[in-house]
Formats: sequence, C-alpha cells, structure tokens
Amino acid sequence: MPKENNVPTSIYRLLLKDGFTFHHLESIVPYLKRLGVDCVSVSSVFETSDAGNGRRSFDPEKLDVASGGEQGFALLNQALANAGISLLIDINPNQISFSHKNAWWRSILEWGKDAEYAAYFDIDWNRQLSLPILERPLAEELAAGSITLLFDTNARALGISYLDSFCPLSPQSYNKVLAGLDNDLAGGLRKAGNEAHPLQANHFHERLGSIYDTSSISNRLELARHLNLLAFDATSLKNTLTEQHWVLSTLAEAREYLGYRHSYDSLYSVAARVENTKVFDKFHKTALELLQLNTVTGFRVNQIDGLADPAGYLKQLREAAGDEAYIVTDKIFLNGECAPDDWEADGTAGYDFIAATSNLFIDHTQLPVLEQAHATIAGVENEKANHYRTAKYAILQKKFAPELNALGEMLLQFTSDKIDQLEIRRIISQHITELPVFRSYSGDPLNSHAEILLAAGLEKSELPEGMLKNFDTRYQQLSAAVMAQTIEESYRYDRGPISLDEITVSSAEAEHPTEAFHRHMAQKAATMPLGMNATNFSYATKFGEDARMRLLALTEAPAIWAECVSDWRIRFARNIQTIETVAVPHPETEWLIYQTMAAIWPLQLHLDDQQSLFAVQEELTSFVIRAVREMRKDAFWTNVNRPYELAITEYICSIFEDRAFLAEFADRMKPYWVTGALNSLSQTVLKMTAPGVPVIQSGCESWDFALSQSGSSVGGGFGDLSTQLNYAEQSPLVNLLSDWHSGAIKQRVATMHLRLRQQHPSLFLQGDYTPLQVSGSYSNHVLAFMRRSETASCIIAVPRLTFEAASRFQEPFMPISAWDDTAIHLPKAASSTTYENILTGEMLTPDDTLLVAEAMRDFSTATLVKH
Repeated sequence: MPKENNVPTSIYRLLLKDGFTFHHLESIVPYLKRLGVDCVSVSSVFETSDAGNGRRSFDPEKLDVASGGEQGFALLNQALANAGISLLIDINPNQISFSHKNAWWRSILEWGKDAEYAAYFDIDWNRQLSLPILERPLAEELAAGSITLLFDTNARALGISYLDSFCPLSPQSYNKVLAGLDNDLAGGLRKAGNEAHPLQANHFHERLGSIYDTSSISNRLELARHLNLLAFDATSLKNTLTEQHWVLSTLAEAREYLGYRHSYDSLYSVAARVENTKVFDKFHKTALELLQLNTVTGFRVNQIDGLADPAGYLKQLREAAGDEAYIVTDKIFLNGECAPDDWEADGTAGYDFIAATSNLFIDHTQLPVLEQAHATIAGVENEKANHYRTAKYAILQKKFAPELNALGEMLLQFTSDKIDQLEIRRIISQHITELPVFRSYSGDPLNSHAEILLAAGLEKSELPEGMLKNFDTRYQQLSAAVMAQTIEESYRYDRGPISLDEITVSSAEAEHPTEAFHRHMAQKAATMPLGMNATNFSYATKFGEDARMRLLALTEAPAIWAECVSDWRIRFARNIQTIETVAVPHPETEWLIYQTMAAIWPLQLHLDDQQSLFAVQEELTSFVIRAVREMRKDAFWTNVNRPYELAITEYICSIFEDRAFLAEFADRMKPYWVTGALNSLSQTVLKMTAPGVPVIQSGCESWDFALSQSGSSVGGGFGDLSTQLNYAEQSPLVNLLSDWHSGAIKQRVATMHLRLRQQHPSLFLQGDYTPLQVSGSYSNHVLAFMRRSETASCIIAVPRLTFEAASRFQEPFMPISAWDDTAIHLPKAASSTTYENILTGEMLTPDDTLLVAEAMRDFSTATLVKH
C-alpha cells in the first residue's frame, strides 16, 4: 500500500479532447482548489491520433502537441504544484497509434518482420498485414486513381498516400518503383534502398532526406512525374503494393483477416506486447520520467484485461514506479468478481461502485411490474440471459473473426484429422459466449482451454507447452475484448425498461439492497480501501449519473410511467410510418424515446427557448439512432437502414413540434425528477463517504443529465461552475433547495464533503466501515453506516425509495413526518457523543439511537462528524 500522503482524498476526472488542453486545465486549477479536490485524473497526455469511431490512439514517447506539448505541460505542472493538487495520468498499452507518424508502427510497415519494433506487437507474419483504411475495395480505389505514390518529405521515404494515411514502401521495392527513371535523385534513392538495414532506420531516413533535399528541382519534378504515372497505371500500382509487408483493405475485409492485435474498440489502435521487458521499458520511459515531477503521483491503467499477463504487468509497473506511486486499473467486475490477489495495484477505477449504489435505488418489489409493462408495450420478452449470450456471440463473429480464426488455426494443426475449422470455431465461440466473468486468468478454474481441447478431441499432453500457453493467453485476451464490446453495444440498450446491465446493476439481486451495499463496502474497506468510487463510466453506462438516478426512480411507480408511455404513443400514433410492413418506430423504440427524454430533460429548459429545445432534440435523435443500430440483432453497425432512421428522426421531430405535449411531459415527469434528485444527492454523499476515493467527472459536481457518449455537460463551462460555487457557498441551504434546478445544491453537497475528506484523510482512506441497523416504520428507506479511525468518526445516513413520500413536493426533500419513528441504532462507543451535521451546522448528541427525523430535519441526507 502506498504512503497515505501520495493517495488522493478525492479525484477530478478530465478528458483532454474536443479542444480542452493543458492550458484550459491550468486555468481551472483555482476552481478545483476551491471545490476541494486534491488530485486531477486526465486521459492520456501523450501524442494522440484519430483511431476511428470517436476513439483515439497514443504515442507513449511524446507529450501531446495539440494539448499544449511540453511547454503547456510545464505550466500546468507548476500551477498544480502551487495549488497542492496532484496529477494522475492514463496509461494505454492497448492503444498505440496506428499511424506512420508513430515511429514504432512506421517501422513495421516499412521493414515487416525484420523491423526494429517487430517484437513490440502481436503480429501474424505468415501473411501481409491488413490495413483497413480504404473506403472502397482496392480494385475500385485503383480504378478511381485515389491512391498516389510520392516521396513524403516529413517521413523522408517513398510511400503511398490515401486520404490522411501514408504507408511507407519497403526499401527492397525501391528498385522496381524507380525503374526507368535515370537521374541522380532516383539513383541515390535506389542505392540507399539497396543498402538499407532495419536496425539503422534513422540513418536510412536521414540519408533519404539529404539525397532529396540536395537534388535539383528538375530531378524532383521528374521523380514526381514518374511516381504519378506509376500510380495512374492500376496494374503497375497493384504490383507495387503486392511487394509490401502490408495490404490495403476496407474495414469489412479486415474483419476476415487482420494480422495484428488491436484495442477493444478500434482496429486503428494497436496493442503493445508490454509483457516483453524491452517493450515495457520503452513504452513506459516517458511516463515514468513524468513520475519524477512533484505533481505526478501515479497512473490509471486502461484496458488492463487486454494484456497478456495483467498480474505480471502490474508487478513490473509497481517495481518501476515504486511503492509510493498510486496505481489503479480500469478492471471491470461482473457477477461478484473481485480483484485477483496477485495484482499489485491500489484498486480499480471504481466502476463497481455504480452497481453497488444503483442497486440501492431500484425498488426490486416493483421492478417486475415495470418489466412486464415494458414487455407488453414493446411486444418483447425480457429474456436478459439469452440476449446477453446472443449479443456476445454476434459480436465475436462479426467484430473479432480474425482473432477467432487464429485461435482455431492453432488447434487445427493438431486435430485436422478429427474436426474441421468450423467446428473448432463453434466450440471456442460457445465457451467465450458462456464465460460468466469479464476475463479468466491463467490458473483460474474458469479458464476454459481444457474444456475446449477436450471438445476438440485433444489432450493437453498432445500440444507443445509454448503453443498451449499462447492459446491460453490469446483466449483470455479475446474473451475480454468480446465482453467489453458486448457491454458497449446492443446488450445494454436492449435489456429491458431501464437499460439494466451487468455494470450498472443486476435486476436479479437476491440479497436485500442495503445488505448488499454494506457487504460490498465492508469488502472494499478490507481489500481495496484506496480504490476509486466512480458514478460515471464513459462506455458502460448510457446515461450521466443523475440521468441514471431518474431512470431508477421509474421502478418506484411503474404503473404511472407505463400509463404515460401508453398515452403518448396514442397521441403520436399518427406519426408512425410503415416501412416494408414494419411499424417505425417500433414500440420498443418508442419506449426508449420517452425514457431517454425523461432521463436527459434539462431542469431549467424553457419551452420558448428554441435553440435549447433543438439541442435536446438533436441529442435525443442521435442517441436513439445509435441505439436502434445497436439493438438490431443482425446489424451491429453494419447495414444502416436510412429510411428506418429517417422515420425515427421525423417521429422525434413531431414530438418536439408539439409544445402542449412538451409542457404535459414536463409536468408528469416532475415527481420522477424530484425523486431522481433525492437519489442523486444520496449517491453523492455515499460516493464521498464510503470506502474508496471519490471520482468527480468533469462538471458532475452539478447536475449531470448528459448521455455518456456526448460527455458530461458543464453548461457554459468552468466559469459558470465557478460562479455557481460562489452562490452555493454563500446561500442558505433552504434557498439552494428552493432553487434545486440550478444544480448548486449538489455542488454544495459535493464541496462540503470534499473538504471534510481533506480534513480527515485517515478516516476516509483507512477508517473502519460499520453498517448501522435502522428500525421503525420507514426503515427500508434509509441506509446508514459509520466510519471510524483512531482520531475521528462520522455517521452517514441517506434516504432511498422516496417516491411515495417526496414526489408530491416541489423540492428534493423528505418531509419530516414521513420518517415517523424510524431510528438509527448506534454502537456504544458512538452514543452520548456530540456530532455536527456538516451541511446544516446543527449539533446532535444522540444516545443509543438517532431519530432520522432529527438527523434529516433540514436536509434529506445526514453526515455527522464527531465534534
């Protein structure tokens, strides 16, 4: 465990994208200091490239120039140091830049298996690498003249250019490419190509650059003309391409054969073999040098389960970074999983906390009613387990076919006389589909290679040890990649009425939600007290943290919600279109439209604000179109149905043109929004006081009704948040409750708890966690626990399932009368002690019981600190 002074008491998470740079981060440091955070976690600070589909890849050796480069980072470092705020940096070993600008990958393209960096990547050298950069098949692109040949002065090499991509030619092909051109420049380039050596690549490019720069303009123009003529001759250009270490392909063609291991979510991010010590050292050199700065205190490792040996990697990283470094992983837990004992990390990014808290705010007694209403209206049954397997299987076949084929081919060479490739694919697919965890590990009973071998008619002893180990590793990595994509894609949208999923919550939780929460937190306090607690996760939750709390409120009054949806479907039935005998939108999609509106509707939106209304409409339309593509079992981002999508767009447009409906919608949703706000305030308090380090996603100290892929909204930016913080700090609590729509009340709750954590770091980082018993008529609606250290103690209580009592009011406040005789039972050591409510300032000296009505007299959560 690292020293406590290197572990943050809280973390503010920011993404360096969409123009947000080191300079912008530097400018908000004073605000973050006032808010009460003492650590900033940022997405990768390293050079970025577009990896397609909104993803990014990284060059681990350079600071990102677009974010401000070394000068910008130096200024940021100084600002953070002055404020006493540390910096946590993302590490992305599965997301190396797929670009000629990255020297590692460029060497692969240029030199193939002889490249200096050939061992840095998992590459099948039995065939040419497939580069999925073409928009059309190669023959069509050649006929269209879209591919050009040139000498690139930046890369200092001959290569092909297509759109934004440049692929260097093999030096061995220079002779053929330049055949027929007789001048000093061509002769020099040919000679350099003949004498080139892969381990002297830098010298080779310097030599090419010198030859080109010192040649005459007439020779350069002759070279350009020669290369243009070659490119215009489709046959000659195709012959040139066949001599390279790579082949150009479309994305669809690459699905059949790729040749390299990539990140979970993009073919344009290449995975590094960091299990190789040389690769590990090279990859982490710059990151570890940054660790020597006074502000950089640790790392957040992304896609940890994509690595060959996660435990071995973390052992290496810990040894390199030192015991004091704060290291967390983005490990995802499913079905009660916990971190492997041999992982030398301080915890995870805290996604498990989303499930633990969300489960508290689901009324499990009413959830079946909501699910039945959804099934009736949508015309579908909520067969979650079956859909889960179907989605995994489809994603495995359509997105990871090359990896699946490679696994099959490993076994086929030993069992071709017993079984064919299709059957091997089926066997492997079945085991990956049925795997109940995110990933298995070597030595894990869930690691299925033994069963796969048996099903394929093989004995373990028949296979070479090295091959078996390689199969084992590749199986584990593939199963993790498939699960990650299953979570991100259709599986989540299509799991019933409130988009429940394995990350957010399990609707089949047998244990009482409060008991489950206590058990989970006690386990975390004992095993990972320094891990993060997150309430946002960009790809595993479709909705922002407060939007999600609204959706969970639907489970408390399912009949009312179902009636609303039925009424609205009737109202807009005239806008349903028929496309090839199919009603569009489908009833299931209609449910999703209204559900999403309920989740994301801004509290301060005025119906005469056309610009803001249009922004909500656009966000909703984009989300639903994406959802429909992913829900289609036969699509998964292929075969886009434009007429279908246009019909959905027009349906949503008709909704927003009906101002009377929008007014009715807002009025009928207010009870759910009040309940959702209470859920959110409870969630905020729990995140700040439960075992673990709270993570605040950018802007989410105020209301977060965003859709996850659009990013959390911060309104007009951090200037507005800073102004709102002034208001939140200076206004009486009762005023903030009356003005709860602004989000200042949530910001007040957040900043008061952040400052409390700074005052008592040991209490929250290492203190005991003790569940407190609650009795009385409303006991099922309260969660309470105590945190204790040698020097401090704190009692925490939050409400849950508040719709019945609070929904008829205009503010997120539980009426005192609702609590009746409900009381929290305190341990003997806590009785007859004076506590201060950090939000209200009220002093309480309870005996062995504390009435909830007293603890929550002026505000509907209670954080009581020993005075």
